[in-house]
Amino acid sequence: MVGKVERGAMEISGPKSFGKLPDGWRWASLESVCDGVFDCPHSTPKLTQAGPFVARTQDIVSGKFRLREAGHVSPETYAERITRAEPRYGDLLYSREGTYFGVAAEVPKGVQVCLGQRMVLLRPDASKINFRFLRYWLNSPAMAAHVHGYHDGSVAQRLNMPTIRTLPTLLPEMHEQISVAVTLGALDEKIAANERIAAASLELADSQFDLAAKGLDFGPETFGSTATVVGGGTPSTKVEEFWGGGIAWATPTDVTALSAPYLFETGRTVTGEGLENCASQIYPAQSIFMTSRATIGAFALPQIPAAVNQGFIVVLPPTEELRWWLFHEMRSRVEEMIGLANGSTFLELSRKNFKAMPIRLASAQSIAEFARAVSPLHRRAAQATAESRNLATLRDTLLPQLMSG
Repeated sequence: MVGKVERGAMEISGPKSFGKLPDGWRWASLESVCDGVFDCPHSTPKLTQAGPFVARTQDIVSGKFRLREAGHVSPETYAERITRAEPRYGDLLYSREGTYFGVAAEVPKGVQVCLGQRMVLLRPDASKINFRFLRYWLNSPAMAAHVHGYHDGSVAQRLNMPTIRTLPTLLPEMHEQISVAVTLGALDEKIAANERIAAASLELADSQFDLAAKGLDFGPETFGSTATVVGGGTPSTKVEEFWGGGIAWATPTDVTALSAPYLFETGRTVTGEGLENCASQIYPAQSIFMTSRATIGAFALPQIPAAVNQGFIVVLPPTEELRWWLFHEMRSRVEEMIGLANGSTFLELSRKNFKAMPIRLASAQSIAEFARAVSPLHRRAAQATAESRNLATLRDTLLPQLMSG
């Protein structure tokens, strides 16, 4: 480790992956560049259908606070949870435990938000550090490697508050911080614009379905009688030869992390031998993947052939036209699916219950017309999402270079 600075009687060092710092750059503790580092209340907030937002760890993904998926709390709960500090624009939300561990996101402008469990609020001192630069630093590969493996005495990865306060923070000159933030911010703005295009396209497609399905009654047909409904499985994690092959293998985490329901790659892959030793097949591109346990009703239309683990229901429509109809019928029935789920550890929707659900079906002509209307919308949304992935790759390639000076 190099570039030590002092914090009281304690020395702060940079991550092991860092070499010599450029002239004028130094290390500081996170606490020393913030006006405050605030822990969350230790109670679970009661969610409501509307009201101020609550930031939970699952809502902080890829450096963003996902408002669309975030829960709400009552004004009374909000008032109780901001007694230590009320999040405001320029603050950062930091997850210190869970699937999206060690990720920072900005508090959106003009939005009321309070902290959920396992969240921390950072209030950067604007005279010392640019808040957007700090977000990029905390989400950098160097910091991800640095915090990886913190367990704080539990099974789950977790950062305790003393560790968070002493996290090494890169501190270039202010004009260099702003330069990095502006360069990376331009890419993020284009990514955000693409996400808005994808979201608007999907909303238009949902609206088209609502119009097409209006007045239709549930008939004798079910999801199971209309399409092939299958699932997945996991090869033994103890057999190294099953993993790291050329076959995409999706988990619910791959899907819940998506900003739009188009899956281009998976976090893990399996070999042909691994596929033979699990309950999944390779499903074709444009199959319908839906998460069926813990989080029920997160969707993906894979853009590549892929296998899945046991946390999915996979629907294989018999025709192109029925794919779009069934996809939107499923999206419109998530609340009902949650009501059919059961389980003590976490809720799970069984394939049996899903297959038995009656569906609404229009005439063959109406379904074909609907497909012609929404197919271009999905194509545009998928294109925007693909461009965002390329821009994110460019940003993530530039990030460590800019951070190294």
